Amino acid sequence: MKSLFLFLFLVSSALMAAEEYSIEKHFQNPAKLPANITAYLTKEVAPSRIASCQEVKPHDLFEAEIVHLNAASKAYLVKPAHMCACSTHYCPMWMFPVKAKTAKPIWTHPATHTLEILDKKLSGYRKLKEMGEEPTRGHDSIWSWDRDRYTEIDNTEWTLDPEKECRLTKQTSQMMDGRMVQHFIKCAQN
Repeated sequence: MKSLFLFLFLVSSALMAAEEYSIEKHFQNPAKLPANITAYLTKEVAPSRIASCQEVKPHDLFEAEIVHLNAASKAYLVKPAHMCACSTHYCPMWMFPVKAKTAKPIWTHPATHTLEILDKKLSGYRKLKEMGEEPTRGHDSIWSWDRDRYTEIDNTEWTLDPEKECRLTKQTSQMMDGRMVQHFIKCAQN
């Protein structure tokens, strides 16, 4: 009995370790995306982006992987399967609950490079860290569960100051009472 408990603990701990997903890599454990989510995404993505993927059929345009948000809740993490539906450095990403009857995202971001599902939780669900970077600017944000969907609680944006060779940073944080507070840092260390 002790060994079974230890085994279950280790398996659940492994499932809850931080996981990272990048637009540059295909999902390791792809999941079949339900037709209603594919239909939603086909409408959601700009027609010009879909038109640039002429050779790709709508059901092949996106890829998904099932991620664990807590011990009992799973979601489809979805991103374009082809870079033709993305910009040079970013792609949109979405998250949909696995057992939902309608295609309503619980998290979405229009310009992501990397999403990390953290092992830290808030309101029972794992936090998300979304990141994007290009040569002259970038951002990262932390998202937490608000009992209905993920909400951004911290956002840091930076631009490169070529004269001083440093990053000019703006940070916006959501306080517990719902107010957003901005902090500016000039020439933060890289």
